[in-house]
Order: sequence, then structure tokens, then C-alpha cells
Amino acid sequence: MTRKLTFNPYIRSMDEQFSLYEWFARQYGLQRKSMQILFWVKNYPEMTGEYITQKILAQKTYSTKQVVNATIKSWRQKGYIRLLENPIDKRHKSIQLTPEGQLWAEEIYQKISFMENRATAELSKEEQVLLNKLTIKYNTALKQEMEKMYD
Repeated sequence: MTRKLTFNPYIRSMDEQFSLYEWFARQYGLQRKSMQILFWVKNYPEMTGEYITQKILAQKTYSTKQVVNATIKSWRQKGYIRLLENPIDKRHKSIQLTPEGQLWAEEIYQKISFMENRATAELSKEEQVLLNKLTIKYNTALKQEMEKMYD
């Protein structure tokens, strides 16, 4: 038996949040998904000590290989990234921001981070912790449901 969804206001608020990120990304000629890819390319080396690959990008962003490849190809043509050959497996190239790409990514990342921090400051510390815990719990449950349905 399916319960009647009384949670729609949360889902609609998430829709609005995604739309806000989409609007922000368009200010830089990006889509929300390509901005998400950009932030992974920018932050992954600091998080792991390694450059990210297209395969990892597809996994982390739930994107198709084609979407990731088209995005990376476009940025490579603009001079924002370079591909580094992996000496162990030449099929998997690592993605590195060029100095120009690093400046571009940093500008976008700093602006959205500033706004996110200001918006988060509207919540008490307790509200911030609770929001984070509940969002993680919800996302985990949603992922499990999707995996049950489509794996």
C-alpha cells in the first residue's frame, strides 16, 4: 500500500533550490549539471591529492559519460582544462584545470559559496545540523528506493 504523500512541500522546495542553482549557473554560461562537474574538477585534487577522471565525474554527478565528455570537450576547447595521460592506464585521462580555468572556476565557486554561507547563517547551528542530518537521511533513502527500482 502506498501512503499518500504529505511531503510534497519539501520536494517542491528542493525543486526551487535546483532552479536557483540553474539560474546562477546560467549567469556564467553553464547549466547546473556542468557547474556541478566544474566544482568536482576544481575540488577533487584538494580532497584526494589526485586529479579526477571522466569516469569518476560521471559517478559522482550521476551523469552519463556523454554529458561529462561533451562538457570536458567544450572546456578543453576554451582552454579551461587539460587532459593528463595516466601512465598505468592510457584510457583514463585525468582532468586538470589550466591557470585560466582555475581563475574561472574559483570566481564561480567563491560567489556561490559566499551566498550559500550567508543563507546558511540564517539558520541556527542546531538548525544547520538538523537540516544536514535530515537531508542526508532523505537522500540515502531515496537512493535506496531508486536502486531497488532500477538496478
